[in-house]
Amino acid sequence: MPRKTYRICVLAGDGIGPEVTDCARRVLSSLEKAGGPAFTFDAQSAGYGAFERSGSALPAEMVAVAKTADAVLVGAMDVARIPASEPEPLSALRRALDVHASIRPVRAFTGAPAFRENIDVTIVREVTEGLYSGIEYAAGPDAACAVRLITRQASTRAAEIAFRQAMERRRKVTAVHKIGVLKLTDGLFLEAAREVAKRYPDVEFETRNVDACALELVRHPEIFDVILATNVFGDILSDVAAAVGCGLGLAPSSCVGDKWAYFEPVHGTAPDIAGKGIADPLATILSSAMMLRHLGEGAWAGAVDRAVEAVLRDGPRTGDLGGRATSAEVTTAVIAALEKQMTV
Repeated sequence: MPRKTYRICVLAGDGIGPEVTDCARRVLSSLEKAGGPAFTFDAQSAGYGAFERSGSALPAEMVAVAKTADAVLVGAMDVARIPASEPEPLSALRRALDVHASIRPVRAFTGAPAFRENIDVTIVREVTEGLYSGIEYAAGPDAACAVRLITRQASTRAAEIAFRQAMERRRKVTAVHKIGVLKLTDGLFLEAAREVAKRYPDVEFETRNVDACALELVRHPEIFDVILATNVFGDILSDVAAAVGCGLGLAPSSCVGDKWAYFEPVHGTAPDIAGKGIADPLATILSSAMMLRHLGEGAWAGAVDRAVEAVLRDGPRTGDLGGRATSAEVTTAVIAALEKQMTV
């Protein structure tokens, strides 16, 4: 059977983004030598650097390339320095690719320090609306408003992804809310989630206040399986979960829709260490494993996951995990662990 070749659009972004995406590219490229799929990479520009060069943080030609690729691998984008008058590139990318939700798994790894060793949770975050809908306006010289937009369609699509994730895990979904204050918007969100729950009778469904969920994520993370959240709540809870686990350096994610998907580490641009070659590449490498699974290459995704686990167990490790290794050294170790799997 001829080897499958996938075309990946790479948006390296800003800060440490180019460094960690290059590490993921190295790992993906190593699979062909081991008998796995082959990859071609189409590097495109997005983020603050793209805005400085072209006046657009998300150039139209980049979006066109992303839509023709098999998947999109994203580094980190410096959105804070992009003027408020310009579209926020990640939100614009999500709308352009019509993705519905971000899937953010968090678990503890042997060999990596974790606040709670028993955390194993996936957060499904709706990513197209809520307070990040981009609807803001001045309300006079001393006030400004942001609109929290919640729709049944977006809530339903995110809930479907959450329940499908739960069917592959421990079959429990927790929908988080603040309905005591946000009666209409969170009321609609929960109504949509309950309707989806009816189609999954084998999945336990519960609701929980977002503040109580954050508390229990720290105290008793083992009670959660899949957490379903609106945009801002999911953004915050996924960082809480990462901190309870092994940190942002090991936090991958995907943003998926019916047709397109992109994959990125949860962490930001880390400008304080950009260019030093010491950023932890494992979140991006784990994101590439999620991409492999999305492409139907589950066996190779599992191989990458196991290689990362081996490196975390035996070393080397970057500074965020108590080691002194460079990004390149950790990546080389992951590739060696992959090759070792092929010889046993």
